[in-house]
Amino acid sequence: MNLERILRPFVEPSAAAAALEFSSFGLVGARVESVRGKAELRAIAMEPFSEGAFAPKLEDPGFVRKDEIREAIKRVLAQIGAAPGTRAAIVVPDIVARFRLFAQEEVSAEPKKRDAVVAFRMQKLLPFSSSEVKVISAWPRSSRDPVLAIGMSTAVLTAYDQVGQAFGLDVGSVEASSMALLRGLASQGDALLVRHDPAWLTLTLTRDGWPVSIRSFDDAVSRSEEEVRREIASTSVFWKDRLGGGRLTTAWVHSSDSWFGSLSDAVSQVFDCAVVKVQPPPGLTVSGVPPSIERAAAPALSLLVRV
Repeated sequence: MNLERILRPFVEPSAAAAALEFSSFGLVGARVESVRGKAELRAIAMEPFSEGAFAPKLEDPGFVRKDEIREAIKRVLAQIGAAPGTRAAIVVPDIVARFRLFAQEEVSAEPKKRDAVVAFRMQKLLPFSSSEVKVISAWPRSSRDPVLAIGMSTAVLTAYDQVGQAFGLDVGSVEASSMALLRGLASQGDALLVRHDPAWLTLTLTRDGWPVSIRSFDDAVSRSEEEVRREIASTSVFWKDRLGGGRLTTAWVHSSDSWFGSLSDAVSQVFDCAVVKVQPPPGLTVSGVPPSIERAAAPALSLLVRV
């Protein structure tokens, strides 16, 4: 089981042909074309941001140096050939969203009302009024698994949506980075996804492909190797003590190459397992692109597989 057909993004998707992901390092863009019903990658591009140009928070989309970011978007769209009117997906930092897993008995209700119950419970955990919050929920097939809820400020969501619209894109989906990655990562048993960015860190445990623990942290943790190791160890304790974890079948890390070594060491030591880098979805590669950029584009590419 994975999230591909279960989790709805913040804006409903419809065959996106291009995707943009915002990170502390810069902007990554990709474009695909549908050939005989299958997505084929046509181009990937990346434009770096200067230090501090992009600083996302729960209440702020993070566009500190707007002119620089605008020019980066313009260059990426030109490089990947995304013309006005292109259906697009936007991947946003996990730090602008809040994740929560509810036991099903906590949010039980008749089918037509259950999403509203989840939204009501979730709104209490966000520092915004109910009119300023967008909440989506995903219900597992198994009655044993928790309900996944993701909350986001409507103002922040709108800001990312308007970025695409300003360049004539038809924004069809907005998705948090870790959730985008999980769409393309299928596994049996227990698995761990570590998504690291200098501005945030998310640790997601899945069981047979469904999230059973999501912990997200800001840059007070993500910029410190010591703090990152401490939270990975804490996640392991929770997994063993509260979730009955025994052994991971898979541990994925998606980060910059400069961080992969320390993250891999921390995960392998704590969970006693091999660690692999998240790779682009099978078949979505293009010649001449450095592997590091292809890997950086993995969340964006995961939203283009369905074209």
